[in-house]
Amino acid sequence: MPLVKPIAGHTRLGAAQRYLEREGRALARDFLNLDAPMEGLDGDGMPVYQEYDWASVMDATREMRGNDSPFKGRKARTYKHYVFSPDPRDAVGLSQLRSVTMSWVEENFGDYEVAVVYHDDNEHHVPHAHVIVNNTNLETGRRLQDPDPRALKRSAQRIAGEMGLSHFSDRPGRASERDSDVYMRRHVDRPEAAFAERGEYSWVADIRTRVDVARSLARTPDDFRAALGEMGVSVRPSARRGDDWVYSLAETPSRQVSGSRLGASYTRREVTRWIANPTRLRPGPVTSANARAIAAGAIEVRDLGELNRLAEAMSTVSQGGFRSLAALDAAADRLRGMQGREASVERLMRVRRYCSERGILPERSAGTGTRRDEGGPTSSRDAHVRSFGGGQDVVRGIQHDSRRDGRGER
Repeated sequence: MPLVKPIAGHTRLGAAQRYLEREGRALARDFLNLDAPMEGLDGDGMPVYQEYDWASVMDATREMRGNDSPFKGRKARTYKHYVFSPDPRDAVGLSQLRSVTMSWVEENFGDYEVAVVYHDDNEHHVPHAHVIVNNTNLETGRRLQDPDPRALKRSAQRIAGEMGLSHFSDRPGRASERDSDVYMRRHVDRPEAAFAERGEYSWVADIRTRVDVARSLARTPDDFRAALGEMGVSVRPSARRGDDWVYSLAETPSRQVSGSRLGASYTRREVTRWIANPTRLRPGPVTSANARAIAAGAIEVRDLGELNRLAEAMSTVSQGGFRSLAALDAAADRLRGMQGREASVERLMRVRRYCSERGILPERSAGTGTRRDEGGPTSSRDAHVRSFGGGQDVVRGIQHDSRRDGRGER
């Protein structure tokens, strides 16, 4: 059965388009009520479009109709973003996904400007669609009202069934609810699983992940607060506990949570202690700039899965002081022969792939083999291998190989 997840947007659309189409990640694009120039048809007879600034067109439409202004004292919702995901068991190809998605779009948003961008960058490379619906009805000029989430889901299931795909019969009763729950648990990120069926997302998990990224990037406590500010999170001292912080989403200050509720490592005392740790090697300027750009794009479209992957990568890179992909490879090589370290190797390789795809780390660092790159008598890479259970023997082995063949880079 297809899964439809709605996300509200409150800004102009430029950042969303850049994020969805950056680095050639878009498999294809479709449009409704937008005059995107075509290049021709692909082998399946589906349209291929030229480069097109659909974000600026949508922004102009809203401005002309006055729908960018606050409404009843609240920040305007400028667009809706729907993630339309087929059931992985159907093994849907791109052309079939485009047909299903556009049938659903035309049925539910016929009077709106819509841009659809297709990806397969999830864990199992299952094609899915990002549907961006502008907030302005082209016939009436009125703002988009929230369609009934259940009606949108029923529409998706019916269309999928008509096209021969697995679908969910939306009948009242406990059996239907159980079937849906099983699907959510299997195919939705865990932090969001309890919220997806209601068309929500976990704002607590969102804050936690943004804090993870900011903590990995920060060089000082002030830098940590500044990085959080860039990511739309406000932080203030807790009135109840002097060693704690309270985090809140800047756009919705009522959504606030203490560091202790997120976990002990998110309190003011522990974050400050971790940032000040003298053995921690701070991320390089390229890593920091790229990670901030990725976080900004993911936050813009509420892509919590992308934020989770970024947080894992930045945590690993920061803890180990890795400055290159080759350093990740070297650490993984050292752990491969050790019993019980399979999960650690898998994590390092997963982080390596992500950092390579997103340009977070270079292939090799500029100062390969120098004492400066080795980080002193005990390099941060050595510390990282210890954190993965390598022990002193492995550390000595790395130092020996570094002196012998100049592979002591990060």
